[in-house]
Amino acid sequence: MRHRLCLGVCIALIGCSSAPEKPDPTPLERITEVIELDDVESIGLGGGDQTGLSPASSGGLIAAASAGGDVYLLDQQLDELWNVDLDQTIVGGVGANATAVYVVTTDAKLVSLSRDNGSILFEVALPSSSTVPPLATETLVFVKTQIGRLLAIDVRTGEIVWLEEAQESGVGIRGGAPMTLAGDVLFVLWESGRIVAYQSDTGRILWERQVAVSRGRSPLERIVDSKGAPSVRNNQVATATRNGQVSLLDARSGQVLWSLDADAYPGVLLGFNAVTVVETDGTISAYSAQSGESLWTNEALKYRELSPPVVIADAIGVVDLEGELHLLDPTNGAFIGRLDVGGDKGKVAPVATETGFLIQLLDGRLSLVEVVR
Repeated sequence: MRHRLCLGVCIALIGCSSAPEKPDPTPLERITEVIELDDVESIGLGGGDQTGLSPASSGGLIAAASAGGDVYLLDQQLDELWNVDLDQTIVGGVGANATAVYVVTTDAKLVSLSRDNGSILFEVALPSSSTVPPLATETLVFVKTQIGRLLAIDVRTGEIVWLEEAQESGVGIRGGAPMTLAGDVLFVLWESGRIVAYQSDTGRILWERQVAVSRGRSPLERIVDSKGAPSVRNNQVATATRNGQVSLLDARSGQVLWSLDADAYPGVLLGFNAVTVVETDGTISAYSAQSGESLWTNEALKYRELSPPVVIADAIGVVDLEGELHLLDPTNGAFIGRLDVGGDKGKVAPVATETGFLIQLLDGRLSLVEVVR
């Protein structure tokens, strides 16, 4: 048995040594700025997190967390209103509504903190932890766990209102894609490449579709995960996955309008009458929302480990591995703005506020950025 174990270790080491080297990030070239950006304020929350923590904006205030366990409530200028140390690692980020701030800890607890003073309102034991932020309304907070459970929890009592046990294939990185709430429908892209539309108040499944099919021989080639949330607009929903497909569906019926093969782990953006895809290698491409026809491609950010794309000031925004925010013209993919917000990765998508948008980097730096007209 000992000889077999040694042989297995040697084989594993040989396999690691023969793995291809990661390509160098494409150097940035000077651009002509059409949109001017201003880093209005930045604060340090504390780093140490490798999954990326997402802040939240609700009712004129900002909620954020550090991986080390600190939860913050801030005003629109990032001035601290309160700070609570939970003494537990936080993953995924925060959710917020008019009464509370919500986080999930690595010991698989949902913690609700009063928006007034940060006191703990309740804690709920979860089936497992979560790598995406909780999503809160004024009545429910939704949690997607790493083992394929979806919970809706009463924001007043902490009682579980409904629970869905997803039938997953096990092919994926558990808990990867954030959830999207549009009206009273909760869209969840599961790690097997299946998107499900849930009635948010009851958990009833309205429809479900397989939008990515696992292919390839190795476990890595078969992963069809995504770190981008489903993008919903004008009764349509777009999804994109690693080693899988980009798909546009009717958000009411789940009918697939069109689909194409892509390797797009960072995610997709539905907007500007197009579906914009950030591919795993950093290539950004746009396709017609009507037909799926290719509109443009930009390869100038290849291997720069981009965040999911978002809409920023009539442009498409992504953050790279050096904390550079890039704005692209949605009509042709040309760069029209850029801002250095820090030296670390921007792994999660920027979050809109009432005055601008928030960018949180892996080292815990939180920046409030505004567009200068």
